[in-house]
Amino acid sequence: MPYYVYAIHTDSNINRLYDSFVNFNDAENLEKEMKMGRSPGDNYVVQMIYAEDDVNVKRKISEFRKEHKLPPS
Repeated sequence: MPYYVYAIHTDSNINRLYDSFVNFNDAENLEKEMKMGRSPGDNYVVQMIYAEDDVNVKRKISEFRKEHKLPPS
């Protein structure tokens, strides 16, 4: 399942997997839905990540955290 939709918390190293998909459109729809459900001040970002497997998605989340100066995972 190459498309993962995560909530990546900005004040801790918690990453919450919403779901994973084979189909890009399904993943994109969930990402949009979850982003619309956020409230101002929420401590997480919703991100769709393409990765070959669980190991690679965790590496990509670590890169995302470094780029956005979030706590390491």
